[in-house]
Amino acid sequence: MSSEARRRLVCRCLGVASPSIFAAARAGRLATVRDVTKAVRAGGACGLCHPEIEEILAEVRGAPIDPALAIENELACRSETAARIEGALLGAIVPRLATLGARVDAVAVDGLRVRVRLAGPDVAAARHLVEDALRSEVCADLEIEVG
Repeated sequence: MSSEARRRLVCRCLGVASPSIFAAARAGRLATVRDVTKAVRAGGACGLCHPEIEEILAEVRGAPIDPALAIENELACRSETAARIEGALLGAIVPRLATLGARVDAVAVDGLRVRVRLAGPDVAAARHLVEDALRSEVCADLEIEVG
């Protein structure tokens, strides 16, 4: 799978997405997870993203990637990203939306793309709140669609 097809949040703890890691690995000729952590902070917290970072480094080097490992990494990434977004919504965003009389009706996550459907009287103000909070709490590289 190409790096473009794998645009996703890799380091959920520190909010670092795959495009940043690919760019740093290519520009800085990074060879280890520790190198990536020094360059972009990814991998510097819980360590759950280390296999994904190693996969990215292998791809940059042109090394073969075990398809089973790639699937395992993708599933872990999807699950953890969804949990991170849910945590931000429930912990920081939903209570603030309530003060505007707004609520979240639906959420869909696909890689770095997050779609949030809102309901309430002041959706415009709520839209900005959701976008700003998700980028701040989860990852600045999220592509957020709020409607």
